[in-house]
Amino acid sequence: MKILFIGNSTEGTLKQRCIMPCKYLDNADYSPEINIMTMQCKTYVNIFGTMKMQVKDMTSYDVIVLQFAWDDDLVFLISRLIKLGIKVVIDLDDDYFNSNPYYPIDYSDGRMDNLIKSISMADLVTVTTDSLAETYGKYNNNIIILPNMIDIDEFDLNKKLPFAFVVGWYSSGIRFEEFRSIVEGWIPENVSLYLAGSKIFENFKHEFKVVRDRFSPAELPDVLSHISIGLIPLSLCKFNDGKSDLKYLEYGAMGIPAIASPTEPYRKLIKHGVNGFVAKHGRQWTKYIYELINDNDLRIAMGKAARLVSESRDIKKNIKLWEGAWK
Repeated sequence: MKILFIGNSTEGTLKQRCIMPCKYLDNADYSPEINIMTMQCKTYVNIFGTMKMQVKDMTSYDVIVLQFAWDDDLVFLISRLIKLGIKVVIDLDDDYFNSNPYYPIDYSDGRMDNLIKSISMADLVTVTTDSLAETYGKYNNNIIILPNMIDIDEFDLNKKLPFAFVVGWYSSGIRFEEFRSIVEGWIPENVSLYLAGSKIFENFKHEFKVVRDRFSPAELPDVLSHISIGLIPLSLCKFNDGKSDLKYLEYGAMGIPAIASPTEPYRKLIKHGVNGFVAKHGRQWTKYIYELINDNDLRIAMGKAARLVSESRDIKKNIKLWEGAWK
């Protein structure tokens, strides 16, 4: 079976939803490839006969996997592929119908209508969470949940830095206001804080902090090596119920116990007090940070339990989920 993954993003979602499945599907039964397109994708001349630029012959593939296909060209491409008998999969890992109030995005330019058309036409829709299955299942009954996974081999516990307690968090700058609104003032002032992903984090009010600018996905293990307690603060909204539990898996891969907001994925994954903590309001962030600092045995045990969860979500152990979907 020949599969073409068409990535429509160069962010972390490209790695999770295209690169890792492609890597571990590469065997005698599958021949996967990846092609990254821009947001204004141009289609292929050999299928349409109208474009001047020829990039790749798609007719030799059995399955084409596209990320959030909402461009005019991609809608047209999907209709042509289906007529040619090529199976089309739309993969989605965010809820584009329910915006996060901290960074609302205006999709009134026609992209949402295109996305609905793409989803409705697709042979299969794959998503990362139950909430996304509910959102997009309204437009296509053939929907499969393929949870985000990690490649556990990328995370070496031996590279964890030996140091005093450091509370940490990493993300893109767009999520800074959400982070600040939830935990600013609740991280004990005598605790070191490590923030990675944007220089804007310098604006977070905390005396003992280190801020690291943007980093590549390959540098994530190094970022995590600086952290001993991980934070996952999220506002309670439908958009975040659709976000996956990936950050917990990444913390856990380095044996880092995490404290998370009670969004749907973390309520399901975390056994409170066993493999992590769920903080429902400000004071609880402080309480659980202190518990992990003051109880060495708890912190170590919780980190080990988190690592076991992460190992269970290793892409190599779960690649059959992708095989089953494409078959």
